[in-house]
Amino acid sequence: MSKKILFLATGIMAASLTYAQKDKFKEAQKELKTALEKNKEKPAEAADAFRKAKDAIDAASANEATKGNAQVWMTRAGVYIGMQDNEQLRETMPYREGIESLKKAFELDKKLVNEPDAINLTANGGFFAYNDGISTYNNNKYKEAYDIFQKGLDILGPDKDKRFVLVPVMDTVRAQSKMFQGYTAFYDKHYDVAINDLLAIKGSPYLEKEANIYLVLAQAYEQKGEKDKQLATLQEGKKKFPGDKNLENSELNYYLTSGKQGEMVGKLEESAAKDPTNPELQLNLGIVYAEMARPTNGAAPAANAADYRAKAEAAYKKAVELAPDNGSYNYQMGAFYFNQAADINTEMNNLGTSKEDQKKYNTLLAQRDALFKQSLPNLEKSKDIFSAKKAKLKSDEQRFYHNALGALKEIYNRNDQADKVAEIRKLQSEAGF
Repeated sequence: MSKKILFLATGIMAASLTYAQKDKFKEAQKELKTALEKNKEKPAEAADAFRKAKDAIDAASANEATKGNAQVWMTRAGVYIGMQDNEQLRETMPYREGIESLKKAFELDKKLVNEPDAINLTANGGFFAYNDGISTYNNNKYKEAYDIFQKGLDILGPDKDKRFVLVPVMDTVRAQSKMFQGYTAFYDKHYDVAINDLLAIKGSPYLEKEANIYLVLAQAYEQKGEKDKQLATLQEGKKKFPGDKNLENSELNYYLTSGKQGEMVGKLEESAAKDPTNPELQLNLGIVYAEMARPTNGAAPAANAADYRAKAEAAYKKAVELAPDNGSYNYQMGAFYFNQAADINTEMNNLGTSKEDQKKYNTLLAQRDALFKQSLPNLEKSKDIFSAKKAKLKSDEQRFYHNALGALKEIYNRNDQADKVAEIRKLQSEAGF
């Protein structure tokens, strides 16, 4: 008799627990509704409702009687993804758990995927994952960022989806998530992964303005020593994005570092002949000729280095003549003379103390000072141009500005121009150099 009573009691308790968890489900739905209604105007009250909804739905999703209910997991997804939109709750990234709950709901009931509420939650989850991935990527946490982007991609699906016909931006979010996966893999030094990801996405119609795909892809090939693919990628990128400075500079650097300056010169001379008023072509000619006269990779200068220097000087002058108010062109012209002076200074320091060496020293001293003097007008002009817009300088302009100020300070120090040195130091301090 006692066993029978115990059995009945247990049955009643189990039934009560089942109903209790169903009540928890209803409670979660009620609190979620309240939270969503108050989230914009009364975020603090919404946060309290979200917390209550979370506690209730966590209980329902953990209980044997209700954890197999797809609607329970849908509600849980709504709670956690909704929390991400609350200023008091978003810091812990609750949307991540929301996406996992949404995936669980779809596993339990595949038809839910096309329900309006599910589509809305999917889109929001994808948005939050994208923003989370970008933030993590910007903090240089590349492996974590890669996984976060993947979380968003998993819920959005791999291809354009008719579910998002009313939210077409999701196709762009999906494509950019894959693109940034390629970038994160590259910066995390997983070059094969980066190449695969970027090759898969570079033709996307949603990335028509993303020239950096080709730039990073070429750099990945460079890291793997696949020079032919590096150049082919840069040329493909230039064809798709004509005039993109980063791709042009990368191609130029490719030729310079690959010992193929002659090939580059031929291309540039041909282009300059067709477009004689293009200052950038002249600048690039100057850079290539200067590199051939004074290799920066440690190679010995060419036998006809003087001829190359003369051609470089003529090209630089032409570039500055065509674009006199371009700070970068003026810097390159000034640096051309300054670098020659610096090389002569090194040669002077390596001389001995003999009469012959002293005579050579005096000759070199005159040559060095003449070159420093030649560099001044262009370096000073580049300084003036850059300092006038120092808050809006691009990365390469900022580097040129930094170098120009350093070169000017050295020249002014040599000439005992204390007032000029003080001016440069002030500019360097203002620019954060």
